[in-house]
Order: sequence, then C-alpha cells, then structure tokens
Amino acid sequence: MTGGGVSRRANAIIAGVNKAGTTSLFVSLQSHPQVATSSVKETRYFLPARYGQPLEPASVYESYFASSSASDRPVRLEATPSYFYGGDGLIGKIVEVLGPDVRVMVVLREPVSRFVSFFSFQKTRLRIPETMTAAEYLAAADRLAPTAFADPDNERWFGFLGGCYADFLPPWQEAFGPRLRVLFFEDVMREPATVLRGVATWLAIDPDEFPASELSSENRTTGFRLRGFQRLALAINDRFERFLRRHPHLKRRLREAYYRVNGRAAREAVPDEVRDELAARYQEPNARLAAQLRDAGVTDLPDWLSGKGAAIDR
Repeated sequence: MTGGGVSRRANAIIAGVNKAGTTSLFVSLQSHPQVATSSVKETRYFLPARYGQPLEPASVYESYFASSSASDRPVRLEATPSYFYGGDGLIGKIVEVLGPDVRVMVVLREPVSRFVSFFSFQKTRLRIPETMTAAEYLAAADRLAPTAFADPDNERWFGFLGGCYADFLPPWQEAFGPRLRVLFFEDVMREPATVLRGVATWLAIDPDEFPASELSSENRTTGFRLRGFQRLALAINDRFERFLRRHPHLKRRLREAYYRVNGRAAREAVPDEVRDELAARYQEPNARLAAQLRDAGVTDLPDWLSGKGAAIDR
C-alpha cells in the first residue's frame, strides 16, 4: 500500500463498530512491522463532524503519528469505531484531510450480542446506573427522539440504533467502494489468522510478517467490585493512554493485575424476552444490510445475515 497522502496522517482507518473486536484488530495490526499506529487507538479526530462541529487543526491529528516509524512504514493506522455513524459529513472530512486513497475497515457484529456488550460497557464506564436492567435501558433509549443523538452525551443510549448497520453503511460504500473492507466479528474471533492475512493482502503488505497467528484479545468488557476504584482506574487509563499504547505488554500486565484486584464477570443477565424483542427489531435492518453487502460483492456472510439463523449469545 502506498502512502497516498501526508506522511504524518493515517492512510488506513478502522471506522466501526463499537464492541465488535476493533481493539483486538488494531493491536494485532500494530504488531506488523509495516504498520505504524496512532499513539492512541481512538484519536476521535473526525468525530466532531458527526455532530456538526468543526475539526481541530490538522497539526493535532498529525501529532498522533509523530513517532519516527510513521513516515517509514507504508501503512499508518488509527481506529475510532464511532466514525461509522457519522454519515456524509464525517466521511467528507476524512477524504478532505486524508486524501482520496485512504482505506477503511468496518467490523460488524451480530447486533443483539453487540447490544448486550455495549450495554455492559456503558455500566463499566459508569455512564448508566449499575442497577439498570436491559429492558429499562432499551425503554430509556426509545424515549429519545432521533435528533437527541446529535448530542454526543447521548451516545451512551445508542445501543439499539448502533446495531442498525444498514442505516449507516451506504455512504461508506459510495465514498470508498473497493477501498472499504467489511469484516465480521465472528470471523475475527474464530479465524484470526485468516482475517489478518486477508487484511494484510488488501493493504498491500506482507501477510507473513505477523509475529503471531492469533489476534490479541483486548478491551473485553469486564465488571468491577468497587465503584470508586473503577473510577480511579478509568481516569488513570485515559490519562496515560498514549504511553500505555506504546507499551502494550505493560498495559496488558497492568490490566491483568487490576482485574485480579477489582474485576468480576460482566456478563449481563438479559432476559430471553428482551433478546427476542431485539432480534425481531433487527430482522428488517439485517435484511437490508445483507442486500447491501451482496450488491457490493460480499457473498460470504455470517449466519445472522445469511438466513441460517442468528448466533445470539444467551
């Protein structure tokens, strides 16, 4: 893959979606000697365009690729999964700042399972009450008008709408065509080596240069025992993310130590009736998504899109 733009800016982006394995994909691609990653996974540089706000100066974006390797390696990568929902305004800014040759990856996950993970994640980030049930969360989100999501503070309620992928994919297909690669969470988890080799080939880098065949398992949602300790840990992680991203082995050791002290299983007891309601709601957007992907030449679809039945975690 050629540079295709300013050497201190990305030429490849993982643009979506939340809770679909994007961090694991980012960290695994980071291990390739021909890939330079941003100093933080989520630069969020283009997110203001999602909300009709101006971007910061381009020099701010370039600062995320200030390391010496950024100009020496053919691929410069960032990953901000909320970009997927930004529409034409955000896409236009990506093309304007990064140039027409930038490549985009989107990872999609069976939407009911993603909803549950997103809901759990909002709790671990202390953005919704710890005692809130999935039914209460869904009802609260349903009460919000579509215009309410123009406020970034309401992103925490985007659990259901964030799984209606068919509402957001077409502008990416139109803008990037063959420079858009749609991946599936199920493949990323079950066949990581195959996924990595395919992505590397698509990026025109050597697929044999990965140091390991498995994706690194990152950013899995876990619960916590003590709320105050969790708040402190989140603040420290956010404050030192650039340093920790440059030292992934240290970050992994610190995370494992923290989970031993304050972690617990985060799997939510979401009733079957709520999962069944969500599955029914997603039938129509899933059918549209399958048609969009087939029209784009994507024929190897996961079970939840191919009509073989959704693999919903229960």
